[in-house]
Amino acid sequence: MTPLVTTVVFMAALGATAALVLIAAARFLAVPSDPRVEAVLAALPGVNCGACGYSSCAAAAAAVVRGEAAPGVCLIGKAEVSNAVATIMGKEAKAAARKIAYLRCSRNCGEAGTDFLYNGPADCRSAMMLYGGGKTCSGGCIGHGTCETVCPVDAITMKNSLPVIDPARCTGCGLCVNICPKKILALIDDTPQAAEKKKCAEYCMQDDLKFEVDQEKCIKCGICFNNCPVDAIVWEKGKPAFIEKEHCIGCYTCMRLCPPKAIG
Repeated sequence: MTPLVTTVVFMAALGATAALVLIAAARFLAVPSDPRVEAVLAALPGVNCGACGYSSCAAAAAAVVRGEAAPGVCLIGKAEVSNAVATIMGKEAKAAARKIAYLRCSRNCGEAGTDFLYNGPADCRSAMMLYGGGKTCSGGCIGHGTCETVCPVDAITMKNSLPVIDPARCTGCGLCVNICPKKILALIDDTPQAAEKKKCAEYCMQDDLKFEVDQEKCIKCGICFNNCPVDAIVWEKGKPAFIEKEHCIGCYTCMRLCPPKAIG
């Protein structure tokens, strides 16, 4: 037998031995898989949206079986999915308070006006990087529909440059809330009381954005009065201006235009 043939035979024998060792190790060291993981995974929607906090539905299913996540881990699956997962795990599904997303801003781009024309990717996060997106109201919705894009259940539709949320479809997963660069989308309990708060929130962007005029700094120029989009400012020539908080929508217009910066 030539040296070359001897080497080939030796390497083949070595490879076969290594393969047998690996096969044996795989059999003896293998961790038995829990069939419940596949069952839970089959019960989940399979959209891999990440709203549950896990990278995929498979990861969420494994977490449920390990006891690290509750049967209601899937936020877009609603009660049907939670009940199915709870049955697989032999547990009782606990009903959580249902939440829905709502919009804090009710002024579309046409009503609020724009300071410049944004010509870039139709993505709110990208527009935000360029002086806040171009909308005169620095706290308002940018209007490019990134929230609509990420919604896994098609509960958001853009109309007049504002997202319209269908409460019947919304699952309260929070993806739209997390991705909004202006933070004007929020989750709220889906209750009759919350519905009333939602109506108020649609008129007033944020409860804490209620401006006041510093009477000592005010120079009585009337610029705020003449530019308020909702007539929330009371002013008489020669007298300091006054903001009626029940009408203020927190649009920043008066604060931005006030020469002595007397509004805050």
